[in-house]
Amino acid sequence: MKAIFVDTWAFLAMANRRDPAHDDVLEADVWLDAHGSVRVTSDLVLEEILTALHAAAGPDSALHFLDDFEAIVAAGEMQLVRVGPEGLSESLALFRKLAPRVPSLSLTDCSSLVVMKRLELTLAFSADPHFRAAGKSVVPLFSWEKNRLVRAPIPL
Repeated sequence: MKAIFVDTWAFLAMANRRDPAHDDVLEADVWLDAHGSVRVTSDLVLEEILTALHAAAGPDSALHFLDDFEAIVAAGEMQLVRVGPEGLSESLALFRKLAPRVPSLSLTDCSSLVVMKRLELTLAFSADPHFRAAGKSVVPLFSWEKNRLVRAPIPL
């Protein structure tokens, strides 16, 4: 089984039927499920999702997502990794390094890269171009090419 880091982008695309990536992301999620992929995400990604959902769709949407997310974690279908103090320090250092050359970088992006490095994960369930800032060691599952979503081959 190959582990994949699930980014905020994928969760939000799954949660929003109007998102242009919604159907593609759901299809990829089913494929990953069928092939025994282990999903991993972090507490900072969860924080970012809940904040975005609450701001865009209100508390009911955020709370519904949280209930579903906790059930998925409890069922063992998602591993929730805590970034922790050491991970936060590494994330801040990475932010300092990348921020001057990577537009719209978030601390959550940096923490995701830190968690992926810690767990030796190379595949990100995302189309966020910030994962490319990590170099060739991280492969986002999706990318936008000429306003079209393209899925990378999944190395499972």
